[in-house]
Amino acid sequence: MIFNDNPQCSSYLSKLPTGWTWTVLDSLVDHNRGICYGIVQPGSHHADGVPMVNTGDVFDGHVNKLVSFKVAQSIHQKFKRSTLKGGELLITLVGANFGRVAIAPHTYAGFNCSRAVGVVPVNVDAQYVMFALRSPISRRFMDDHANTTAQPTFNLKDVAAIPIPLPPESERRRISEFLVDLDDRIALLRETNTTLESIAQAMFKSWFMDFDPVRAKQEGREPEGMEADTAALFPDSFEESELGLVPKGWRIDSIYAAAQVIYGAPFASSKFNSEGVGKPLIRIRDLKGETPRVFTQEVHPKGYLVKPGDIVVGMDGEFRAYLWGGEDAWLNQRVCVFTPSSEFPPAFVHRSIIPILAAVEASETATTVIHLGKNDIDRFRILVPDGEVLSAFGEITGPIYNKIVEQKQMARTLCGLRDTLLPRLISGQLRLPEAEALVEEAAA
Repeated sequence: MIFNDNPQCSSYLSKLPTGWTWTVLDSLVDHNRGICYGIVQPGSHHADGVPMVNTGDVFDGHVNKLVSFKVAQSIHQKFKRSTLKGGELLITLVGANFGRVAIAPHTYAGFNCSRAVGVVPVNVDAQYVMFALRSPISRRFMDDHANTTAQPTFNLKDVAAIPIPLPPESERRRISEFLVDLDDRIALLRETNTTLESIAQAMFKSWFMDFDPVRAKQEGREPEGMEADTAALFPDSFEESELGLVPKGWRIDSIYAAAQVIYGAPFASSKFNSEGVGKPLIRIRDLKGETPRVFTQEVHPKGYLVKPGDIVVGMDGEFRAYLWGGEDAWLNQRVCVFTPSSEFPPAFVHRSIIPILAAVEASETATTVIHLGKNDIDRFRILVPDGEVLSAFGEITGPIYNKIVEQKQMARTLCGLRDTLLPRLISGQLRLPEAEALVEEAAA
């Protein structure tokens, strides 16, 4: 199929550098297999079955490391064509997040896919094609051709017709290597943060939930992995409290003993814009990705400007405590911030409220959207340890939390740069040396 002869794609044609050509995805596919979708009716989960990749497992650039759903062998055998060998492009075909693309890992050989995931066995540099599919040109084509009668749905005929700008092989390889390296740098920052969060979580659990140092001293042992000066700060016995046994001298108190709670203001939705005019506004949907999608020029009299490092909690649907790593942004209604008092480390407040929020969420029985209210927060009770123990915990976890926020900001910067550079590189408007210089400048 030739791009210029395809009227469905003609409106996407734009000028390319000398030596580059336009084509469509179908021309880059191994036609011995062809583009296909997977299992139509997977049935129930079979623990000893074949892992099946679903839409929720596919993200732009990567696939879940652990695919949880498995189908019966008998069903898998009926859909052998979509069985993965590893190296195929996967594209989501259904739902609000249709059009996400990734490359099937070779460790997924033998896995299958759901009906909502397209399998594209490309025979030309899969990495480059994946990035091309993430570019605005391909994205616009997908948005224009999706069936949105019920929920967005993209059919295989249109998948085959997605426009792809194709540079010479050497240029193609260099572009994909550059973008893969950039994606890897972003992934490494996020993986490092996951490790740092685990360290802080483990330390909080050991000190303030399992009371390992206190139990060790009670049994006449030295607390493991702890300097003598720090160990000396802990008591060597327990006493009763309203929440059960706690270290002697520690107390149970309101969350307000450790933090102030600030509630978002009711910014007028009629003043929202998506063009970046004004300041960004944090809504519940923005918390996970830490990237607000709307902006406002309104300055609300009760407005609070969230800063990197703030502990932000959504109050509808699910109750999660996020360590904000995005840019400064207004706090919208139904979102709140827990601001630690001066003597309480952010990590202590953050880790203290996580299990309480989970307990409140689990206790909600509403049939629609569950809500967290001020009355719920007023009942939050936390364990307050000795001030010297808090100080020691802060000295250790403070740098960890600062590093987490710093690396979130760097990852966000690199993501923004990647998203800016990607369409310009894929269309040939920007050459690699310029792109490499911009990345090194941002990472300096």
